[in-house]
Amino acid sequence: MRRTHPGERGFATLMVFAVIALAAIIIGMIQTSAFGQASAGREALARVRAQWAARAGLESIIATLEWSTENPDTGSAFTLMDDFVAVSAGDLDGATYRIATFEESREVLGPADAHSKLNINRLTKDQLLMIEPLMSEDVADSILDWIDADDDTNPLGAEIGYYAGLPFPYEPRNAPMRSILEMELVAGVDPRDVRGEDWNLNGLLDPNEDDGDESWPPDNADGILDRAWSGVLTTTSLDGALAPSGQPKIDLQSADAGELVQRAKVDSNQAQAIVDYVANNSGAAMRDFIIRDLRQLAPQTGGGGGGGQTVRVENLTREQLGLLLDEATVGAPESGAYIPGKLNINTCPAKTLEYLPQITPEVADAIIAERSARPDGFVSLADLLSVPGIGRRQLAAIYELLCVRSNVYEVTCRGRDTRTGIETEIHAVLDRSTMPVVLQEVSVR
Repeated sequence: MRRTHPGERGFATLMVFAVIALAAIIIGMIQTSAFGQASAGREALARVRAQWAARAGLESIIATLEWSTENPDTGSAFTLMDDFVAVSAGDLDGATYRIATFEESREVLGPADAHSKLNINRLTKDQLLMIEPLMSEDVADSILDWIDADDDTNPLGAEIGYYAGLPFPYEPRNAPMRSILEMELVAGVDPRDVRGEDWNLNGLLDPNEDDGDESWPPDNADGILDRAWSGVLTTTSLDGALAPSGQPKIDLQSADAGELVQRAKVDSNQAQAIVDYVANNSGAAMRDFIIRDLRQLAPQTGGGGGGGQTVRVENLTREQLGLLLDEATVGAPESGAYIPGKLNINTCPAKTLEYLPQITPEVADAIIAERSARPDGFVSLADLLSVPGIGRRQLAAIYELLCVRSNVYEVTCRGRDTRTGIETEIHAVLDRSTMPVVLQEVSVR
């Protein structure tokens, strides 16, 4: 038999160790890959779980908004917001969601009311210039040039000639703005004036927006979200065809007196006087019923009884006037027409009211004081007649600027996976100016 040389035994041992080492390396690589894949799978699952939690919160808000629209509480202006708060935080299987926004200097549960801001597509130059110290006359003119349909340039504004001469040219919209971000395309506008500290425009104070100079954007780390123009202006609010009762508004140009009796709680003579006045006056407007007593308007309609007969017509009570303003309109808008929303006096900050030249700081303070004294808020614009300093002519002057019922809400919902802490944010704009509720826009972050 051949004797094994010691060198051969050493080589064989070395080969065995090499094979074992190679196998260990391969097994380690497989384990590392498997661990990475498992970790990525767990992270992907966590993100899906967080996203579905955020979607569950959004669906809760949509359901609440539709139910409230179809079953309105006409005796309180705050019921819907209270209902929103009740569904703005929830626990699911392995995840949670939270819906919140910043109002002035604090975070509150619930979506943001788009009607608590001024719709830029509705503002005049005088109103734009009230938004100081950021707004200047040249920017105001350029904003109006961007929105109006013509190519005529305002004194300090900019039209297509200016934008065509830029290094990367583009055209002004010459139509209502569709997003607050669109303001950044207007001549003379600095993005920092639009966004302030809320750089992602989600309405929340994120860590990078409250850390001083450590990261973008610049902020003063005071725990308060400075939203600049985005905290005052909006493009999403809409005036809709639905009344606070949830029914389509009555067009007085084609209304039946009997429907007015039911909806505005007026008697038959008052209803007929209202219908006749609008029928016989081509320039009739809702503010006419605010400025003048119904008895003053009735003689122009044959006394309110038809056929030229003299029938005694009682003046509208404040409650009847409020219902008439809420439930009726003169001339229904065209289907699909864009009508910028009004400012909701129940949800807007006091300072925002002062941006309207028609409202003095003293009257704005009086409105806020009266609102605070009313547990149910202003349920009708006629309630403003209880505010010191507001008479019927003043109410008629601000009637086209204000509302007591909002149609559009902005929802920022964060879903969170409880095991990993991974979060997903959904931002959506909901519109109930028609039914069912329309999802105007949605983004996932």
